[in-house]
Amino acid sequence: MAKTKAARWMLIAAAVLVALAIAGFGAMHMAARSLEPAVLEALGPESELDNLRIGFTSIVITGIRVGAPKGWPAESTLSADRVVVVPDLRQLLSRQIYITSVTIENGYISVVRPKEGGGLKILPGTISEKKKKAERTGREAEIDAVELRNCVLEFFDATVSESKKLRLDAVNGMVSGIQLPQLDSQSPVELKGIIKGPAREGTMAISGWVNVAKKASDLTTRIRNMDLALFEPYVMQKTKAGIDKGSFNLDIKSVTRNNQVNGQGKLVVTGLKLKGGESGLSNIPQRAVIGALADENEKIELAFELEGNLDNPAFSLTEGLGLKTAAGVLKALGLGFEALIRAFYILVSGFSGAF
Repeated sequence: MAKTKAARWMLIAAAVLVALAIAGFGAMHMAARSLEPAVLEALGPESELDNLRIGFTSIVITGIRVGAPKGWPAESTLSADRVVVVPDLRQLLSRQIYITSVTIENGYISVVRPKEGGGLKILPGTISEKKKKAERTGREAEIDAVELRNCVLEFFDATVSESKKLRLDAVNGMVSGIQLPQLDSQSPVELKGIIKGPAREGTMAISGWVNVAKKASDLTTRIRNMDLALFEPYVMQKTKAGIDKGSFNLDIKSVTRNNQVNGQGKLVVTGLKLKGGESGLSNIPQRAVIGALADENEKIELAFELEGNLDNPAFSLTEGLGLKTAAGVLKALGLGFEALIRAFYILVSGFSGAF
């Protein structure tokens, strides 16, 4: 009899536990469901999503897309095939939301540098307005990590041409320690991607940290084997000749505090050859001039320092008379690299803070 009674109580206890688990999951499921309108509201009136599915430990959102405003050079400002959010479901209705991870798969983001120059325009009409609303409601979120898998960035630079576009493919990496809506945290950044040119495939890697609210960052940028012809509008100035072949490596170590940039780096151009055409040094063959500047491996090295405001940074080539002379001779040929360095730095800084 005692054993029967004990067994009965065990069954009752088990049933209660199951009922509590079901009720708890049901409550968390309802809390998670509150995210769908919140996601759409946060992304703006042009946003849509195909499906939001609730699992035991994660929320899976598919088919996210944010349409572009009038005049934007791309159809979408943001999209993703799949976003997996792993939250603490118990806190979804609380003031403080804790999210372990957000994984973005096959994402896309378009950014624009306006014709007047300065920094990038990213997700117009969504970020600043929603940040202010979140601050008014007092609701906060902490995200341990945002991971990017096989994403794409399109960079439209109207300072060069209304149709000029650079595409960064296979973007993978991580942005950690994000505090919303304040964005006032030192968030580590590790990002990698590739840019495909007509002759080769270049790589770009970014590491360091960003603090969006304080307009501060400490970033190291490493660019390798980039096709120079892809960046011809940034390099060619007075000459009518184009770039026949060549590649470049670029290293930038930069520190930004309150939007003020301070940094240094090195640009190495390899195998530079120009197409036929006029140049500033009309009496000296272009090939001979470039050959005189290059070493035995056909490399031209230019060290530089950068300093100024992030929205309108000023760059200078200042390390040594030989480098100044080389830069001056290249300018006489109609070649300049300040615009190239500036474009990459603004792209790196803006993209690193966008997520």
